[in-house]
Amino acid sequence: MKYSVERSCVPDLPPGTVLRFAVTEWRYGLGPMAGEPFELLITRVRVTSAASYDDEWVWVDGHHLDCRPDHRPCQQALVSVAALRRATPPAEQVVDGAARR
Repeated sequence: MKYSVERSCVPDLPPGTVLRFAVTEWRYGLGPMAGEPFELLITRVRVTSAASYDDEWVWVDGHHLDCRPDHRPCQQALVSVAALRRATPPAEQVVDGAARR
């Protein structure tokens, strides 16, 4: 079955967007410390993964803000779609594919 991105409630975040997730806005991850908020420089939102979580959670890939992004994404987390929608930067804040902090 092919998942339609057009039907998804997951916002389209440009690579380079920096988001801060509260403890309640993420469940599992590779990189972030359990029980703590974390910031992530987004490289990819796995839109199709939301279908597996009733469109409430989605996997994202990215980098810790202190690492060099010239390698494969070093962090992954299952995050709240609501947090992505709340944190979606307005179009005028995106410059050269990266959101201003």
